[in-house]
Amino acid sequence: MLFLFQLLFILFSLYAIGNVWRRRREGTLSQRGLIFWVIFWLLADVAVIWPNSTTLLANALGIGRGSDLVIYISLALLFFLIFKLYIKIESLNRDVTKVVRDRALRDHENIKTLKH
Repeated sequence: MLFLFQLLFILFSLYAIGNVWRRRREGTLSQRGLIFWVIFWLLADVAVIWPNSTTLLANALGIGRGSDLVIYISLALLFFLIFKLYIKIESLNRDVTKVVRDRALRDHENIKTLKH
């Protein structure tokens, strides 16, 4: 049963890496994003192909089980990505506010000019 899961996971991982490459070619993903996601999926493949590797690494770091290590790393990664998204959304909000403000001021000046 493990072999079936490993095979399906690797196929999914290859599909995900293909999507990452496609996004990079389209210009919607940075070089840094490409490197991050390719390394992420390759490390996930290693953990699925050799499940004991996470236990060995966890024990070396003083963590009891490999699954705990994976959960800790996953949570840290998720919080980091949420933080980056939050910063990006705040930046977009500032940009939209600036554009709308500039447009409103320009429209107001145009209306004042037309009235005179």
